[in-house]
Amino acid sequence: MNIVDEILKVAASKMLVESLVSEEVAKFRMDTCLACPQLSLSDYRCKVCKCYVEVKTTAEVNYNPKKLRNEITHCPRGRWGDLETANEYRKIDGLAPLTEITNSSHD
Repeated sequence: MNIVDEILKVAASKMLVESLVSEEVAKFRMDTCLACPQLSLSDYRCKVCKCYVEVKTTAEVNYNPKKLRNEITHCPRGRWGDLETANEYRKIDGLAPLTEITNSSHD
């Protein structure tokens, strides 16, 4: 990870995270992300939502600057056992629901 990514990651953790999950939940999420084919290993960002997984996995509620709203933090592919939450936000955004956990980076 380069210095720009490090600065952006710290800024995201300070400005976008509203509240935190337990260490146990954060570890489960991080382990899931580390095993996901959608993780960019060069900068530890999700290829789907572009978040820094080291930050997102710890957040209970976060501000999504792309959507200009606070959200219950979730995996956009439902991989954290949160497919229902992911589909609620997809519905808000006018996207078709996911019927199963997917590796695709497309909507």
